[in-house]
Amino acid sequence: MERTDVYLQLVTQNPLLLAPIALFVALFVVIPLDKRLFFSLMILVPWLCVARSAGLGPIAAAAKLSSGGAYLLIALSALTHPGPKREIPGIVWMFVIVAVMGIFFVLTVQEQTIAIVLRVQWVCVTLAGVLTARTIVSYSDLKRIIDALTVGVVFALALPISSLILFPSESFLRGVGRFQPWGSNSNQTGMLFALATPLLGYAALSFKRISFRPFFIGLLALTIGMAILTGSRQTMVAIIMVMFPILLVVSKRPVMMMLGLVVAAVALPFVFSLGADADLERFGSLESGRLSIWKAYWTSVFPQRPLFGLLGTSGESYFKSLSEVGLHPHNAWFDLMYVGGAAFALPMVILTVYSSYCGFMIWRSRRLLPGDPLLYSIIVVLLGAMYFQGLFNQVVYWPTYTWSYLHVVLASIFICMWKNIREGYVDDALYDDEPSEDYFEENTFNEEEEFEDFSDTASP
Repeated sequence: MERTDVYLQLVTQNPLLLAPIALFVALFVVIPLDKRLFFSLMILVPWLCVARSAGLGPIAAAAKLSSGGAYLLIALSALTHPGPKREIPGIVWMFVIVAVMGIFFVLTVQEQTIAIVLRVQWVCVTLAGVLTARTIVSYSDLKRIIDALTVGVVFALALPISSLILFPSESFLRGVGRFQPWGSNSNQTGMLFALATPLLGYAALSFKRISFRPFFIGLLALTIGMAILTGSRQTMVAIIMVMFPILLVVSKRPVMMMLGLVVAAVALPFVFSLGADADLERFGSLESGRLSIWKAYWTSVFPQRPLFGLLGTSGESYFKSLSEVGLHPHNAWFDLMYVGGAAFALPMVILTVYSSYCGFMIWRSRRLLPGDPLLYSIIVVLLGAMYFQGLFNQVVYWPTYTWSYLHVVLASIFICMWKNIREGYVDDALYDDEPSEDYFEENTFNEEEEFEDFSDTASP
């Protein structure tokens, strides 16, 4: 029985599991139009984390089945969001067009139902991402997205923290010693930590009320500690990448650095004491079987179906090549190539290269843009970390992560903004405005000279 059928059976046997979903939809209906996008994004992060937590039982099944609906709520919120909308270049719509194409490549695979569901969910992700980017016309619009996701990760982190505190021994995969809160895969949980660290770090710097800063710093320290317990090397590399701009600024603020060190000195030993079953030896080795897997796909699989992948095949698996390799590709673009050949993978490679270039040009132009230069540095590096992660797993194009949704948003808005800047309309890239309502109070950074130093040393 396929997983989708199992989930459907669980939900039909326990219809009360749909109550939280009904509650969210009811709240969505009564929330004012201008608040719906914030609410939808805030709910997305913890809901997807619940969906991956098999240890939560049937509630995880209900969350997994409804994850596509969460993206549709975001898309609807973005579509009906009041105010001006950004013009979307044709190349950005390639995200949605190629996503729709992906459905046809998997119609004959063994896991037909789950494959179609996943491809349809990816269509929802791309549609939600592009429509969200369409609403970002001012700096406060960009901050709204960042703030909503920050609130979301605060709620989502309650899951791994509760697992570690309540069931420390059961939270580690036996015989391997990797942190798997509520049955969630270590690498999957690592994506939550990689997303949370830059958001919490920036919140700790930008939140005006000093009394809240220790909370964000403490949560950040707990997150890094739990990320270490996963034993995921790719997660730690992503965290180092996304935290680099923040660490540059903190190094110029001795009071903030001292506060961070004090909080970390308390939080990290606490996490490690609960994670006594963790095996951290993986960090001492770079050994990996990915090179041999990539070689097998490149030499044995792709030559057989170079243009259209699984289209029209019979008996092939959606998730991996069964006869030639027996393992999934462990690479986002190799996975696309396996599923749909060059017709499917090449457009995404083009978008990867072009959005990376646009992001870099946005970073170079950050002093011409409104708001905090540090925020632009963080989101540009975050997109780079997402693509770097794609070298080792397919999360960046997988529909069950906030990480992959945010990738579409960032790639889309960078392409849009660079189009305006390239054509000489810098003011149209992002309008300089005063937000009508702050979810996180706007950061003014009286220590303005710190960012002048940061900008001068970081500029090419």
